[in-house]
Amino acid sequence: MAKWGEGDPRWIVEERADATNVNNWHWTERDATNWSSDKLKSLLLGLSVENEEGKCEVTEVSKCEGEASINNRKGKLIFFYEWNLKATWTGKKTGLSRSEVQE
Repeated sequence: MAKWGEGDPRWIVEERADATNVNNWHWTERDATNWSSDKLKSLLLGLSVENEEGKCEVTEVSKCEGEASINNRKGKLIFFYEWNLKATWTGKKTGLSRSEVQE
């Protein structure tokens, strides 16, 4: 703990005449909802997973509700997000031969 008057000048906001948050040191928050919504839709739409058992592909993102924000506290980024997504997908199961079916 520094003695009075010997602390890091970035920490001292109340003593500044202009009360500036120097270099966003104390706290900043930015809304990232619009960017996140667009990014989630672009990442999910057309997403395809395929293996020897079949294939599945996301064809539509019909619901993308929620919020996201980016915070900066003393030089560290903190991300908050909460999303409710609804997507439509199609899938196709690869046919198995009789010898591969287990009963």
